[in-house]
Amino acid sequence: MEILISVIALILSVISGGFAFFTFHWTAARDRKQATLDAYNRLQEQALDYINTYAPAQMKEIAKDAHAPEYKTISLYLARIEHFCVGVNQKIYDPETVYELAHGYFDGGLKRRVDPIISQKNQSGEDFYANIHKVFVWMENETQKREIKRS
Repeated sequence: MEILISVIALILSVISGGFAFFTFHWTAARDRKQATLDAYNRLQEQALDYINTYAPAQMKEIAKDAHAPEYKTISLYLARIEHFCVGVNQKIYDPETVYELAHGYFDGGLKRRVDPIISQKNQSGEDFYANIHKVFVWMENETQKREIKRS
């Protein structure tokens, strides 16, 4: 009888441990998605909304003068975008959520706007915005994967 009670207690402990493990991972994933939403909203408020006020042609003109006040302002916005992209690349933020939030804009309109400034800043040969570039490439690859899945 004692063996039966011990076996039942062991089974309940394993089930309880499994449930706790599942709950922990589910909660961590949900918190990571929420942190991603919060970080993207902050990025939108602090950088993306301002960058959207410039047309790609304006950005090309601004990129020609590294001493212009607008160039320096846009450089600050790029630093914020780079910071966010570090979080994406380090998987601090949930890539799936980032893709759903930013696909089409991040790898489209934003890329067209910031490429002239980034190219100007990277003339020395060092990629100061490597994390932004990694996110652009990742999004393009993810889009291709999803298009293949749909086919």
